[in-house]
Amino acid sequence: MKTPALSAAASANQQFLTRRTYDPWVLSSISGFNIAPLYLTDGRKSYLIDGGGKPIQKFTAGVYVDNSLQPGAPEKDAAAQGQAGLFEQTLDMRTGKLTTHLPEGSQILSLPGFQPPDWAKIWDQSDIVITGDPEAQQVVHSSLFYLLSSTYPGSPHSIPPMGLSSAVYKGHIFWDAEIWMFPALIAQHPEYAKSILDYRFARLGQARKNAAKHKFAGAEYPWESAETGEEVAPEEFAKERHITADVAYAAWQYYLWTGDKKYLREEGWPMIQATAQYWASRVTKDGDDSYHIRQIMSPDETAGLVDDDAWTNAVVRYNLNAATAAAAALGLPADPKWTDIADALITLSDSDRGIPAEHAGDITERFAAKQADTLLMIHPLNEKFDATTTGRMLDFYAAHTIKTGPAMTSCIHSIVASELDRGSEALDYFRESYRPFMRGPWNAFSEKRTTNNVYFHTGMGGSLQSVLYGFAGLQVRSGGQGGPGKRLAGDNDVSLCANPHLPPGWTRLTVKGVRFRGQVLDIDINGKNEASVTRRGT
Repeated sequence: MKTPALSAAASANQQFLTRRTYDPWVLSSISGFNIAPLYLTDGRKSYLIDGGGKPIQKFTAGVYVDNSLQPGAPEKDAAAQGQAGLFEQTLDMRTGKLTTHLPEGSQILSLPGFQPPDWAKIWDQSDIVITGDPEAQQVVHSSLFYLLSSTYPGSPHSIPPMGLSSAVYKGHIFWDAEIWMFPALIAQHPEYAKSILDYRFARLGQARKNAAKHKFAGAEYPWESAETGEEVAPEEFAKERHITADVAYAAWQYYLWTGDKKYLREEGWPMIQATAQYWASRVTKDGDDSYHIRQIMSPDETAGLVDDDAWTNAVVRYNLNAATAAAAALGLPADPKWTDIADALITLSDSDRGIPAEHAGDITERFAAKQADTLLMIHPLNEKFDATTTGRMLDFYAAHTIKTGPAMTSCIHSIVASELDRGSEALDYFRESYRPFMRGPWNAFSEKRTTNNVYFHTGMGGSLQSVLYGFAGLQVRSGGQGGPGKRLAGDNDVSLCANPHLPPGWTRLTVKGVRFRGQVLDIDINGKNEASVTRRGT
């Protein structure tokens, strides 16, 4: 017997799954009946719109009271625009306009002080165009629409897991921003992605205080962050320390993609240096000269406190190596301990299966992780394993991840399957990354299969990553880092490459408006997985 929550979620999901057509640009209500209110935002404030076109709730970015994002009532003139009864509505994502269709004519919703982006310009300059899969095309457009509208260039705010659609998780900022949303934005919209970093830079001083409080050097970012940058997570989650290296990962990725040395010098380097200093004081050294990180919480939060978590150790390695590389790029001295620690920071092995172990301790066949964890070493960190090991990792960890976890796990499985040229499997995982989570009629992405906890921007970012980094195979490589695929652009230090693997049924994929180190690229991939590039002006 289904629980009421599961039944409600399944019912909401049916509005998406039973559609006969998927318009690439227009989302429509079903006779004005909304399972979830429509979410409209300009990144500064947001409105939830009911089935009659009436704004029913508002959130304002960065407005926390007692560390909780506060809802508010819409302005009177906005609230008055709603209609009595239920009517058909359409959201045109090309323009951002919501139209309520009435018997006597149509009415376009207008909100006071609302500053939406110039959607026509955005889509003209940057788009992801899929030929052969109308459903995927609509999902990509709606995910981009919600993600881009939840921030803006120059914003001092980051993006909570649900954007500005609700106060779920109290509107706090997690690794969701740096690891799941940032990679979905940086390739085509670096000016939007930068808001995630600007938020962290503004709280670097508090991060230093956090580290000092725990008797460590450098800067310690909080697992849950609100207005001040102090730790506001419940005690049991406050040791999810990989967040500090996650911030450094995004900071260094921004520089690799943009080549912006002014940013690196003024913002990126202070964060990357301080986080590297933190890890140099946080690791422990054993008698065999190996380094370890002990008693932390991994992304697999159900495991409790563990030693030598695979993701944590890997992203800390990335953090330390990025600090050394950033110092070199700026002509500054690097602490030699950073390289020593990175080289000797252990990755534990599951010798029975010939794969990296998730963490220290007994991993049995009954093991089931909450979400993607060890496979994150492959993406987004781009650690290299041979194809046999990569295949074993995917097969084991995909099978040993709970099926009721958060939405973004399957996108990682899809990216790894694409790299292995397992086309049908990659497509299945991609569809699994969004199909069970869609709530009609507005493609309101839910956090879990069993709930209607919408609009989950983390999951949207994950699905977009499947397309950008899995099917298109985009990858930034620095130094002498090699790998398969075609070099599209770059210089002596950093290259943008593509190793595409279109899934079955997709005959063409165009990623329009990729921004890489001063160039604007339109990347076109045909059914033979051949990538061609058209260069535009900066």
